[in-house]
Amino acid sequence: MRSWLVEGEQVSVKCRPHPRILVWPITMGLLLIVAASAALAKLQSAQFASWAPGAAQLREPGIVLLLTAVLLIEIAYPVRRVIRWANTRYVLTNQRMVIRRGNLRRSQDDFVLARVQSVDTRQKLRQRMVGAGELDFHMVTGGVRTVHDVPHIQEFKNYTHEAWMKLFRASFQPAPGQGYYAEEVDPSESQSIGKEQRKLGREQ
Repeated sequence: MRSWLVEGEQVSVKCRPHPRILVWPITMGLLLIVAASAALAKLQSAQFASWAPGAAQLREPGIVLLLTAVLLIEIAYPVRRVIRWANTRYVLTNQRMVIRRGNLRRSQDDFVLARVQSVDTRQKLRQRMVGAGELDFHMVTGGVRTVHDVPHIQEFKNYTHEAWMKLFRASFQPAPGQGYYAEEVDPSESQSIGKEQRKLGREQ
């Protein structure tokens, strides 16, 4: 059993954000590698001597500086975005919506379904093309909590609405039935009580 689940809580759906959010970081990373390769070609001995004569001593430091800059940029943007995506989970249970981020330094956001007033979806054009979207939770307190780039947004919304409706129906408990507040009285005891009450009435 997962340690972060409460008693009686069950996982309905678990997924990552839609991978479309990685298109731009990966594209930028590839373009940076292409640009760095072109720059390294210019820093080769023959090429460097043709456009920077008399500065041969700067060629090797320039290569080191270029490779270091490319490595730092790749780690700071494309690699970091991929790692963040890989360590993000959207988890829908029968009681709440959970967003879990990180691996070593983990953070968690919870949307308790019992406090949700309604659930809506929003889709931009590019999200609609891949079936992703934004899932908005309208809370009874008046705020709106949003889960971004949910994959298979309509299906995810259906699972969310189903879990929310189950909690909504469960909040209406049936009225207590016969014998809820007191134990059932045996018929023979009922007759005996009736006789005693009539006797007390005559004595009064």
